[in-house]
Amino acid sequence: MVSKEKVMGLTKPRPRKAVSQATISKLSKAMGDPTKTFYGVSLRQKAVAPDGGAPADYNKGWRFLPANFVMSPNSKTGDGSHQPNPPYTTHEVYKDQTHVDSDRSKPIKATSFGLRVVKAMKELHKSNGNNPQAQKVIDDAHYQLILAPQIKAQEEQLAKQKKAKELEYATLKMRVIELEKKQTPTPTAPAIITSPTSYLPLAVVGIVIVVILLFLRRRA
Repeated sequence: MVSKEKVMGLTKPRPRKAVSQATISKLSKAMGDPTKTFYGVSLRQKAVAPDGGAPADYNKGWRFLPANFVMSPNSKTGDGSHQPNPPYTTHEVYKDQTHVDSDRSKPIKATSFGLRVVKAMKELHKSNGNNPQAQKVIDDAHYQLILAPQIKAQEEQLAKQKKAKELEYATLKMRVIELEKKQTPTPTAPAIITSPTSYLPLAVVGIVIVVILLFLRRRA
């Protein structure tokens, strides 16, 4: 005879079995000590937070920083100091991990540039990225650290190219003027040519004077 529970499509819940001690031991070994592991992985070995850093640093909001790369040796940090050799990465500068006098053997110095960014990172983490003011701090830092020097370098390069073009144009113009001077003949004054007939009046006058003198001499 079919029971009423089966006819209605219902079954009684099966009794729950107790987890064996062996299973608990296996799970504990797999997960490890919750104070020293992150998702079952040792913090000292393979643990990675969602932002790619250490889980203990996840709440610092590093994931909100722009991509990290090594800065050029001739660049400067956020506070205007020169880069050491080898230079810092952008994240080291953003997170205020630069050193006194750009010397890595000296203590890390705190700057207003870095402190503002670190504070903004934490605020973005608390708001899960929804904090326009904190985001603006990071955007401004990125512009000051990366974009502004690039724009300045491009402007200086364009200015040099423009100056070189102007100098080249001036040189060519002077060359053209010199060539034009060589090709144009210098005008000279025409030579004065005395015609033989121009002396005839003087000769006639002279003859007349001689005749008059002779005539006067004879009468005397």
